[in-house]
Amino acid sequence: MQLRAPKWADFEAWVDLRRANRDHLQPWEPTWKDEHLRRQNYKARLAQFKTMIAADTGYPFHVFRADDNRLVGACNLTYIRRGSLQCAHIGYWIGQEFSRNGFARASVRAAMRFAFDDLGLHRISAAVQVENEASIKLLESTGFTQEGVARSYLKVDGQWQDHVIYARLSSD
Repeated sequence: MQLRAPKWADFEAWVDLRRANRDHLQPWEPTWKDEHLRRQNYKARLAQFKTMIAADTGYPFHVFRADDNRLVGACNLTYIRRGSLQCAHIGYWIGQEFSRNGFARASVRAAMRFAFDDLGLHRISAAVQVENEASIKLLESTGFTQEGVARSYLKVDGQWQDHVIYARLSSD
């Protein structure tokens, strides 16, 4: 598995993966409209990513399978806060064809190493829907601790959903 920032050259593979996994990802993500998958929107996302990285407020990563460099998903550190907080939020998704093969776990671990060792952050949080057993198991297996339930935390697939909040500290 390899993580790297998204590039323009990734557009076709990213669109293909997102389209092929629309039904797989729909229950777990905010609604994606067809225009999200257009070239101009991807170009705008790349510009937004560049701004986030330059401002040290987020680090988006595409996840690639190492043996053939095939795009399998994404893992993002966002909402980075400095000062007395030193924290970030982590989110990830893996295409259904590649799920249950360790890509999500490996990408979360790699992103945590980057956040703690390179960025010097103290805390990473994650939010997962109460019924998303696979993500709950992943977070717990990578050392995240459950902190509670946030009511109506995110709007997913058109509905406000409760989410379990997890966190991992650099000292864990």
